[in-house]
Amino acid sequence: MIKVCKFGGTSLATREQIEKSIDIMLADDSRRYMIVSAPGAEYNGDKKITDLLIKSAGEYRASRKSLSAETVIARFNEILSEDPELIGRLHGNLCARLSNTRAKNYVDSIISFGEYANAVVINSILERRGIFSEFFDPQELAFTLVGEGNSIKPDSRCYTKMGAILEAKISGVRLAVIPGFYAYNRKGELTTLPRGGSDTSGAVIARAVNAEIYENFTDEDGLKRVNPKILPDAETIPEMTYDEARGLAYAGFKLADACFEPIRGRGVVLNVRNTNNPKHHGTRIVDSREVSPEEYVVGLACESGPILIRMGKMYSDLEVGLGRKLFQIFEDLKMPYEHHPNGVDTLAVILRERHMNGDNNLQNILRTIEEKCGVSNITTTDISLLSMTGLGMKNHVDSRARVFSSLARNGIYDRAIDSGADDCSFFVGVDESRGEDAVRAVYDEFYNKR
Repeated sequence: MIKVCKFGGTSLATREQIEKSIDIMLADDSRRYMIVSAPGAEYNGDKKITDLLIKSAGEYRASRKSLSAETVIARFNEILSEDPELIGRLHGNLCARLSNTRAKNYVDSIISFGEYANAVVINSILERRGIFSEFFDPQELAFTLVGEGNSIKPDSRCYTKMGAILEAKISGVRLAVIPGFYAYNRKGELTTLPRGGSDTSGAVIARAVNAEIYENFTDEDGLKRVNPKILPDAETIPEMTYDEARGLAYAGFKLADACFEPIRGRGVVLNVRNTNNPKHHGTRIVDSREVSPEEYVVGLACESGPILIRMGKMYSDLEVGLGRKLFQIFEDLKMPYEHHPNGVDTLAVILRERHMNGDNNLQNILRTIEEKCGVSNITTTDISLLSMTGLGMKNHVDSRARVFSSLARNGIYDRAIDSGADDCSFFVGVDESRGEDAVRAVYDEFYNKR
């Protein structure tokens, strides 16, 4: 059996946490690939290494020096204080990256330093413990990415080549240490992945080496049925499918959904586990599963920030091409849309605020819609988008009735509804300020009433 393991920032924030992660790797001989994130925050209020690196890029461009960069090096020195020579080399590497301000992907080269340096440091710790390990940069593994911006994703043509390279390099090596979050485009330029990029890096390695299990170690006992910041005592999900996980990740669930594509449908089990409680079974994400008769939803997610745009046009149902005109606007702006609920002589679209910047600001979007679609009475509402997902919903005729009843009992008005096309996901837009209340209401309906 082959297991690929990824460790997140909280799992690697301190030397003590790194040693825990290494012990987990050494506890199972089938764990041979260790994908690492940059060190996370040590305590509440502390800054992650990645956040400091983002700040350092701006500081250096402004004044040719950066206190944030020095803080980053100080953190690595705390982790590996017994090897000042290695820390000095890492310092030189970061300074070289900062000084190369004309690099095409300048910011990417800076913020990826956290993963690179942490992998180098962890490999050194392993060697000091007498473990035969080796650091592998994504470039030497032929790990390539395609696309731009938020659409960057792994190049599907790289898996076979990566697998062959890793098979040759892993011979005789107990642990391969690989930095996550970054790879290279087809031109050989360093490029970072979107949010949760290390999750995706781990999935790519799992696909390349034909792993049976991809273990993703975090600071929770698996994935909760709702965000633990909203409900700290929410149940842990024992098992769900990739389709269900995708439905939740879409609305801001903890796991980055970009990591599903490389391994979904490949028979790989994605096991989300806790570095601080490795005996807990965690959450298993699989291609298919049996659904118990009493199950409704597997989990709830809620994201604040979507904007509901409503517009009116008389006899819009008879106008041929109106939909094409509307969606052509978003295509020209290179903006994705989320949902498109309609009514009589009204139509609406839900957009995410994070895609609105520059020429894509809300006022320009509204003005363009009015001009090109001939609509009137355009209004906008800031909403929270509640996503309920579960294969069990299609087995119960009262699934949606229970959702709306729970919202009504708590005085929460539904602003938009999308039943989904797969009978597995269901979306409700509520006033932005009531998002967390909606999560609590629906969770109480399906879990605390059992």
